[in-house]
Amino acid sequence: MTPVIDQVYDTNLKAGAIGGEILGAGGGGFLLLFVPPENQPRVREQLKDLIHVPIRFENAGSKIVLYQPNGPA
Repeated sequence: MTPVIDQVYDTNLKAGAIGGEILGAGGGGFLLLFVPPENQPRVREQLKDLIHVPIRFENAGSKIVLYQPNGPA
């Protein structure tokens, strides 16, 4: 981690995040945070100057969203 990522992570733990994980590498990575619903407004306020990418959980498991056996048409 870098000092900037450390600071963002620590600040958001203090705001109510339970934990987090760094995903990706280089300049295009993500910091994924787990935040209970009641703490999300405080954490979002801490992150207001950064890009927010919403995610959702999929209960059906993995699935193919595009299948092109012969390549693009």
